[in-house]
Formats: sequence, C-alpha cells, structure tokens
Amino acid sequence: STVESTIKNFKKYLHQANKASIKTDLKFNDIKVKPMVGDYVFLLPDELKKLHDFYVSPFINGTWKDILQRYLFSCFTGLRISDIEKISEDNFLDDHLVYTAQKTGKITRQKLNQTALNLIDLPQVFNGSYSREHINRELKNIAKVCGIRKRISYHSSRHTFATNFLIQGGQIQNLQKLLNHSKIETTMIYTHVVDSLMNDELRLMDGILKESSPA
Repeated sequence: STVESTIKNFKKYLHQANKASIKTDLKFNDIKVKPMVGDYVFLLPDELKKLHDFYVSPFINGTWKDILQRYLFSCFTGLRISDIEKISEDNFLDDHLVYTAQKTGKITRQKLNQTALNLIDLPQVFNGSYSREHINRELKNIAKVCGIRKRISYHSSRHTFATNFLIQGGQIQNLQKLLNHSKIETTMIYTHVVDSLMNDELRLMDGILKESSPA
C-alpha cells in the first residue's frame, strides 16, 4: 500500500512538472501504477472470540483494555484507525455512527451492530491516548497472550471485519459502502480471500470416510 501510494504521488508531481513545461526524460504517462496486493492478515471467528473473552476478563490491564477496545470496535465496524482517532460522543446518534471518513472525506452514516454498541460506554468513547506504533506493538503482545499465532496490526481489524462480513453472508455491494471504497474492484479482493478459505476447508470432507473406515 505504501509503495502504491508513493508511486501515485510521484506520478502526480511529475505530471504537474510536465504541465509546467519542465522537461523530464521520464514522462508521467510512462508510469503505470499497479495495485499492490499484500498479505491480508485477518482473524477468524474463534480468534476474534478469544480477544473478546480476554477483553472482558478481570486479568487484562488498563492499557491493553483500552487498545483492545479500539481494535475490537474496528473489527465489528470496519473503521480505519484514522477515523477511530477522530470520533467522539457527538458522532453517535442512537444506534448509528455518523462521521466524516478521514481518508475519503465522505460523510458516512453507519448502523452499529449490538457487539459494537456494547464496546462503547458514552459519554467517553475511548480511554487513553496512544500512538499508532504503541498500539501495533501491544496488539502483537496481546495476540501472543491469547494464543493467536498471527502478527496482527491495527489494520488487520479492517480485514477481519470485511472477511467475516462476507463469511456471515453479507453482500459485496454493502461491504463496499461500509468500507468507503470508491471502486468495487478494491472490495472484491475479500471475495477471493473468502473463496480461498472455503476451498481450503473443503478438504475437511476427506476426513469423513477416514473416520468411518474399519480398523
């Protein structure tokens, strides 16, 4: 994602230079920006439950509880960390969240599921103030404590929301709106992730005859 954004920015400024009659050996039209597809780290339902169980347990310390509250809220809403950092009590209207997406500038009205609502205790939305680096570092430690063998970052909450939304039967067009994607092609990557996941689980069918075969 960082590589893709950097190339886009380079192309934009090269375009401005060429329009200003600044001659360059490389023209902006020569640059083709290809989507960069990285590893989509996401949590499955049982892993998500482990984190939630730890969140409500009496054994979690205050800092981890604050961080996990933010992360779980995004797992059940799909919000980016940039939006989490900006929302306040004023953004909540009954069971809806109304906010301006920091990345796209779009005003979004999203109905919250009950799990997301239960994570919020108004008037205070999120406790504590933590840098993104600190949050990502502590999320990895939390995952280890919960027995989750994945290197999660805050952005994995967004992948977790999208993947589980489709697994539970959600429609791709609705997911596009919830994620504030301008192009459906961006959202379609999650259908490939879910299809791959389902195809892998089809191998479980091979165990039926093995389990019933005579000794």
